[in-house]
Amino acid sequence: MNDLAAIIWGTRTIHYSRLQQYINSVIKHLKGRGIAPKDRLVIIDNNSIEYVIVLLAIWRMGAVACPLNPRWPYESLLTCAQSLNPKVILTSQSQFLSSKKLTLPLAELKELISFDARHTNEIDTHEIPLEQESTVIWTSGSSGLPKAAVHTWGNHFYSASGSQELIQLNAGDRWILSLPLHHVSGISIVCRCFLSKAAVVISGDEDLGQVIRKSKATHLSLVATQLYRLLENKDNYDVLKSLKCILLGGSAIPTALLEKSLFLDLPVYVSYGLTETASQVATGKVEKADKPCVRVLPYRQLKIDADGQILVKGEVLFKGYLNQNKVSLPLTKDGWFKTGDLGKLENGFLSVSGRMDNMFISAGENIQPEEIESVLMRIPQIRQVVVIPKEDEEYGLRPIAFVRMHGILNEGLLRSHCAQYLPGIKIPMAFYPWPESLNQGLKISRKFFQERIAKL
Repeated sequence: MNDLAAIIWGTRTIHYSRLQQYINSVIKHLKGRGIAPKDRLVIIDNNSIEYVIVLLAIWRMGAVACPLNPRWPYESLLTCAQSLNPKVILTSQSQFLSSKKLTLPLAELKELISFDARHTNEIDTHEIPLEQESTVIWTSGSSGLPKAAVHTWGNHFYSASGSQELIQLNAGDRWILSLPLHHVSGISIVCRCFLSKAAVVISGDEDLGQVIRKSKATHLSLVATQLYRLLENKDNYDVLKSLKCILLGGSAIPTALLEKSLFLDLPVYVSYGLTETASQVATGKVEKADKPCVRVLPYRQLKIDADGQILVKGEVLFKGYLNQNKVSLPLTKDGWFKTGDLGKLENGFLSVSGRMDNMFISAGENIQPEEIESVLMRIPQIRQVVVIPKEDEEYGLRPIAFVRMHGILNEGLLRSHCAQYLPGIKIPMAFYPWPESLNQGLKISRKFFQERIAKL
């Protein structure tokens, strides 16, 4: 079992037989810097073998990993890092290693690990306590300011365990880490793999289709845009069919993309989740493109309140938000967490209709942008859509749409399509081309588009 691959990145492979040795070297280094259990360590970096090993070491020694998105503006990163009151910032980013603004201690990520084969190979077999704080992960902030969510090891453990009951991950399997480790979806891949003795395959900047081929991957997590790009190349069809699971999440998924996946007989699963539940809440294999069905996974509970909002609780629910060094968990009187998402439960299957705070009123009618986006994404040429409100003297607010599609944007086609499924008040008053310069993460920033429309 110890001869199995644990981490793969290009031509580099770390086996389980050596992994604990490298984890121990990190722990020794961090203890030498005065790091103790419960201390917070900020990580600002891109995915790498060193990043994964350091994560495992932090958890093993009882400290708390606080990953931040290296693509955030420099000043935002400084503010977030300092707000966490960490003992050290771990990075390989030159802008931080040479920064004169930082008053916090810095350490270069790769210097924490000794890959010397003569280093002790002592095996640490103690279990990580489930109640131990393990991560602080910032929410996406797609519809507001990001918040720092604190997770225990138990949150990640039960998230992985519940996923395992639907999507089998066995020793020797290989899951591609194509999502960033500052995001809860990336962290969840690492946890699933190491609890199952599977390998984490780091994709890096290499073509994803080539990574799947070379690594002999079995599992893959993607957002819709990543799958769309893979399917643009017919050479990827066979290798995608060979996978055991393609897990889609992070944003709305175009119906045309699911139809193509079904036509190619790809093992696609769709998932609803959030940072506060350590990733997945409900997941299901795609059997119908127009109505993906997802069921609540074990160790989660879900219900819909009178306003149509999705409420959750269970072992995966985070410890709370960190603010000024205090952790608070906002719950209803009967112990449920309000997700801010709208949905329905029918025969045990969950459908999500959008965010409550995205809804706006136009001429007295409630407008849910995600409903309009869903209709537009039935058009095969469309890749992405964002609908936002724009001020209007007559109606108060009217929907407008930014559309990313193949070919020239045909407003007449889009309007006639919408008219088949939507009342007139919900048809966008204007359609704008997608800003190709947008540096997009896993989730679309509606704030970006709201600011953009204000300048038009």
